[in-house]
Amino acid sequence: MPPADTHLASPAAPPESPVPDRGVPADRLDAGECGLICYIDGDHEDIERLKTMGVCLGRRLHMVKSGDPMIVSVMGTRLGLAARLSRHVFLRLDDGFPCHERDRSA
Repeated sequence: MPPADTHLASPAAPPESPVPDRGVPADRLDAGECGLICYIDGDHEDIERLKTMGVCLGRRLHMVKSGDPMIVSVMGTRLGLAARLSRHVFLRLDDGFPCHERDRSA
């Protein structure tokens, strides 16, 4: 009789699907650029901190002033954001939607 676990062996796992394009990290934006937040990574604490500030998937982020800290606008609210945190936020640029901050003076 074969060992009990040999019938549980599974065939080789299929190759992993390609990682979708994460977009551009927020810390790479120049002042005046805007995009849709399409991916956020990082540890749980950093993700929760970003969510508390309103930096969430599906929202538009506008770079008001680059640097460290940078000034960004999300849903019409300006925030100071550390470059370390902004590296976890990825944006899809040039999506054709108007930016809510583009005509507002900095």
